[in-house]
Order: sequence, then structure tokens, then C-alpha cells
Amino acid sequence: MTNDPRRGRREGAISLNALRCFAAIVEGGSISRAAEILGLSQPTISVTLTGLERACGTLLLHRRPRLALTDAGQELLARSRLVLGRMDELEETMRQSRDLRRGSIAIGLSTPAHAMPCIAALMAAYPELRVRTRLGNTNGLLEALAACEIEVAIMTLTQPVEGMSCTLLVTQRLIACVPACATRASISLEQLAKGPLVLREPGSMTRAMMEAAFAQHGLSGQIALEVGSREAAREAVAAGIGISVVLDGEAWQDQRLQAVPILGEPIMGGVYAVALPESLDLPAIRAFIGLSRDAVDRAAT
Repeated sequence: MTNDPRRGRREGAISLNALRCFAAIVEGGSISRAAEILGLSQPTISVTLTGLERACGTLLLHRRPRLALTDAGQELLARSRLVLGRMDELEETMRQSRDLRRGSIAIGLSTPAHAMPCIAALMAAYPELRVRTRLGNTNGLLEALAACEIEVAIMTLTQPVEGMSCTLLVTQRLIACVPACATRASISLEQLAKGPLVLREPGSMTRAMMEAAFAQHGLSGQIALEVGSREAAREAVAAGIGISVVLDGEAWQDQRLQAVPILGEPIMGGVYAVALPESLDLPAIRAFIGLSRDAVDRAAT
């Protein structure tokens, strides 16, 4: 036997179709019955059997006076049933995965307030699908997507990312978060730049949006404290360390804090479901993005 790269498999290799034909002939008792079982023509079954015998290098079935297994045929039949049984199990496993009756999906999230209703919708629709989550900032999640460490992510972006499939779920604007005792009705960009500011770490989209707005107006924000999570920013503001910024859909419900609009042109961003373009045909990812759109639409009505 020789390898022919143009054919994609070894010359004379035994195929699953050939094993299925062989098993059907034996179980049906004739080539004509095997053709009925498999929905193929009798000549196709005969040619497949001859090819299988050629690949095995031995006669598998006596043709006359009636079909009967040779010793080699007996051995091949036993092994064929084992292989075909395993293949049937594999196909059923893949069918369940395709129907989302098993399997898993890794979902990244930078904005839990928007991501969790989407994840809840997926889990309700497909309770047997195992969901894993990974919390991070936008840059970290984009890196994880590119490395295939997660399969899809709900994150904030100012615009779609080149090379990624980005499905817009909802638009948001940046607002300021101040201590409740500040009693502000609003805040200007200039006042915000004077701080003191409590901002997320580099890689956070809210920080990137704020710094881009400052740069556009020739301002430089006075950062008092850099923190690694929304929760830490919330507690820092409540403790009087400074002012923070959040997206309006993520404003904290905390009596110690007050959310106020930033005056001037709105600083806008969007919450996107982001995935590699080539992964959109995967059933779990396609279902999650569709359900995410529905979940956000329901929340908006």
C-alpha cells in the first residue's frame, strides 16, 4: 500500500462505508437486501464488497451456492461491529453536541450586568449545556478570544474590532459616579479631569473612553487611584477617594453613591457579543449570540 496525498488517504485503506456495506450484506443475507437497507444500488454494493476484499487481500464472502462468511470474513465482521458501534456512539455524541444537549461553552464578560441575563437565557434554553465564564477587561478578553481560551465574550467597545465578529447588543454612554454627599446634578469634562479620579486598570474600555475624551479636549485626568474591578472602584468612591466613571447601564445601585451625567457631547460605547468569525457556525456560539440579542431586547421593553 502506498500513500497518495492527492487522494487524502492510503491506497487500499478500509473505509467506514465499506464496513457498513459488508455488515449490511451479512445481516440482510444478500446483496439485494443490503442495497435496500442502505438505500444504494446493487452494483454499488457489489463493487464496494469487491473493493473491501481487495483492501483486505482475502475473500470475505463465498458467493455460491449462497452467501457465506469465510474465516477472514468472520473475523472482519466481529471487528466491523466493534468499529461501527463506536462510530455510532461518536455520531450520537456529536449529534447531541450539535443540538446543544451536551457539550460546553466558555464565555468571557467585561460587563456582568449585561452578560448575566444573556447567560441566563442560554442556560434556560439549553440546560444540559455546561457554561464556563471568565471575567476580565476588554483587552484581556480580546486576547483570550484570539488564543481560543474562550469562545465568545460580552464586552464594551467604542467600535467593532477588525478581525472579530462583533454583534451590537446595546449602546451606552459614560457617566460619572460620585459620593451621594456631593449633591451634584451633573459634572463637566473639565471638572472631571481635575479629579481626583478612581479609574480601572489599563485595558478597561471605560478608562479608554474617558482618556480618549480627555485627549480630544486637551485635558489630562488627575488619577488618584487605579483599581482592578468595578467593585473596588465603587468602594473607593464610597470611601471618598475620588470620582469614577461607569456606563449608564452599569450604574451601581448604592445609597452611598450618586450617578451624574457628564456635560457636553455624549461619550458613547456599545455592548457587543464578540467571537472569532470562523466560530459563528458552531451551534453553541450561534445560539448564545441570538439569545443575547433577544435578552437585551426584552430588557429594553
